[in-house]
Amino acid sequence: MSQGTRSFGVLALILWGLGAWAQPTYLLRPHREVPIGLSLAGMGAFNLWAAPAVTGFTLAELDALEPTHIPAWDQWALGRWNEEAGHRSDYLFYGAALWSSATVLLPALNEGRWQASLPTAVMWVEMNALTLVATDLTKNLVTRPRPFTYYSDAPLEARMEGDARKSFFSGHTSMTAANSFYAAKVFSDLYPDSKMKPWVWAAAAVIPAVTAQQRMAAGKHFLSDVVVGYAVGALIGWGIPQWHLQR
Repeated sequence: MSQGTRSFGVLALILWGLGAWAQPTYLLRPHREVPIGLSLAGMGAFNLWAAPAVTGFTLAELDALEPTHIPAWDQWALGRWNEEAGHRSDYLFYGAALWSSATVLLPALNEGRWQASLPTAVMWVEMNALTLVATDLTKNLVTRPRPFTYYSDAPLEARMEGDARKSFFSGHTSMTAANSFYAAKVFSDLYPDSKMKPWVWAAAAVIPAVTAQQRMAAGKHFLSDVVVGYAVGALIGWGIPQWHLQR
């Protein structure tokens, strides 16, 4: 059994124990799902058009990059290339995704039927899809060079890839924030009187913040990239459950 499987099992057992106090909270309705679906379709189609235009750097373009125009608050990320920091940000991203996907199980564990988790599962898909498409579309439209493209000690192959033009905004940060805030929001809605709520929200805030710091330490993103990524992800992660609350 893999470490990820064991971790998921532990989370499921914890959620099963909490499930006795969970209450039905979310509803799927056409007037809620249709706007989300249309938004996804529109942004996805636009992204299919924008993505092929993003090409890698030539050597001449790399030599012409001038860091002096970068704002002072973004200068800290220059001169960095740390693959270990990049790997740590991956672990945080996957951990947040595992946390949020486990949260999907709460209604089913409470009611003893898988259909009860259909709203939280649909919301989880919508949350991740919206965050992913919004992030990737913005990257393909802005085409901001990543910090490591200015750093001659970073691997030349990485500096010349098309992905090196996708600094704004941070996908790791936006996706981690979306999943963390989704998990905290769903937990808070299901257990409004839980004494664990402050700790859950603290974890939701800290995990993407540490992810953001690691992305900068890796030389992958500027401060402005991760701040915007955090804000977008947190808004979507909180907003999708809020949009589906029973009224």
